[in-house]
Amino acid sequence: MLTFIIGVLVLVVLVLVIILSQLISALHHITTDLTYINTHTTNAGVTSNFHFGGIQRLALALNQMLSQTRNLQQTEYQREHHLEQMLLNLTHDIKTPLTVATGYVQLIQQKPTAATPTNLQRVLNNLASVNYYLRYLMDFNLVRTKANHLNLESVNVSHFLEQELFGFFDDLNAKQITVTPNITANITLTTDQLLLQRIIQNLVGNWLKYAQNSATVSLAPLDDQHICLEFQNETAVTSPGNSVTTEQFYTTDDHSTESLGLGLNIVQSLVTTLGGKLAIKTGNRQFTVRLTFRTTPPQD
Repeated sequence: MLTFIIGVLVLVVLVLVIILSQLISALHHITTDLTYINTHTTNAGVTSNFHFGGIQRLALALNQMLSQTRNLQQTEYQREHHLEQMLLNLTHDIKTPLTVATGYVQLIQQKPTAATPTNLQRVLNNLASVNYYLRYLMDFNLVRTKANHLNLESVNVSHFLEQELFGFFDDLNAKQITVTPNITANITLTTDQLLLQRIIQNLVGNWLKYAQNSATVSLAPLDDQHICLEFQNETAVTSPGNSVTTEQFYTTDDHSTESLGLGLNIVQSLVTTLGGKLAIKTGNRQFTVRLTFRTTPPQD
């Protein structure tokens, strides 16, 4: 009887040793796979020929984590490439009018009689283009620096929006644009105030370039967790469609030196950085930009 018990125990120990050795081998194999994946550019995942449920679940969980990490890396790469390309294009667009303005100034220095009203106006126009693109260059840098370092605070958006509109009163009046505000009082939003300010300024700036006669700004809650900020204006520009206008350097016509898409692309980047959504609607000579924000950041 004792011999039988000892035999059974020895058999159990042998089975456990075999299982343990296979388990160690499987873990070593997974570790080797992870080491290779971490040191090479590959879409491979970890594998295991040990069909124990726990090891298979571990391999599956690791592969899911690797897939999520690759997706995040790809998203970040695309975002960085997108911003770098926009910065490169902006740098080029700054250089062109600056070179032209410098050329006219050098001409006037060499030949003072060339300082005609026409030439001076050309210098001013090109310097205005430089200022236009420099402003957006600063916004691109703002998007980059603020992406992971938002200064979140509670902002009374109703009051803040009214203040920003008042700051543009003279410019809008000079363009003979009548603004109708439909702003619900005391709407608050937990956000980065600087980015919100640049969003509003860019969209009002869009009015100054393209609006005709009238414009409307609306602010209202959508539900307990979301608010809607909408900018609408009458325009003579025929828009090609909702998606094209957010392309980086889309111009409304062949003679335009400033692009509608540049400003809206900046707004889209700023809104996305704040966790919001942007939608564009066109038709019947009306152009509408609709922004949706959560009143508070989502809980982790």
